[in-house]
Amino acid sequence: MSDDVITVERLERALAVSAYLVELDGPKMVPIFERIERELSALRSQQDATERARRLLESYGQPRAIEPPLGL
Repeated sequence: MSDDVITVERLERALAVSAYLVELDGPKMVPIFERIERELSALRSQQDATERARRLLESYGQPRAIEPPLGL
């Protein structure tokens, strides 16, 4: 895996570090903590949606067996 890939695990570690910085340096570090929280939430939501889409396709059988809607 490339070092520049953003993963849930990396964001969770960054969130823990930023929590430590908030504890250490106070309110001036809160924006960083909140930004990482938002990024983590967005990534989890995206992964959840991808998994839901995959399960839906599997419920119809093989994903390749489904014809895409017209115009796609």
